[in-house]
Amino acid sequence: MLQLTARGNYGILALFYIAQHARGQYVSIDEISEQSQIPKSYLGKILQDLCRGGILLSRRGSGGGFTLSRAPELISLRDIIEVIEGKIYMVNCLIDAAQCGQADTCQISPIWGEIQKFIMGIIANITLDDILNPAKKAQMLQLLSTSEHTYLNNVHQLKFSQTAHSREV
Repeated sequence: MLQLTARGNYGILALFYIAQHARGQYVSIDEISEQSQIPKSYLGKILQDLCRGGILLSRRGSGGGFTLSRAPELISLRDIIEVIEGKIYMVNCLIDAAQCGQADTCQISPIWGEIQKFIMGIIANITLDDILNPAKKAQMLQLLSTSEHTYLNNVHQLKFSQTAHSREV
């Protein structure tokens, strides 16, 4: 099951706070920790990973802290999640089919692969800016809702047409 760990969730929360409050300045780890209610010792490790992953910049000393390395519209949820959590896979066989004893006969693996591509495409196209900007967030939620309804409607129509066809035969 795809589920963010506490580490991934904390990283996203910290980035939201930084994106909202940094505005070209550096935000201290104390402020981020206090305002986001994330334990400072845990947060420090996450923020360092985000620096190593190219999402944040850090500066030591007075006036130091953390700031975004690029504009919020250039940082996707996928970027963030993969830096913190690593590559995301629905099931182990998508990592390496050789690890699966049923790779040659598996009926579900191609479906998992398509679901994974769909999810990865969605999170790759949602940015910090999309979430932080109320108008963009509303548009994104509407688009996601419409996409889900369109997909489910298409599946329903396909199943209905298959059922109708099988009755005719």
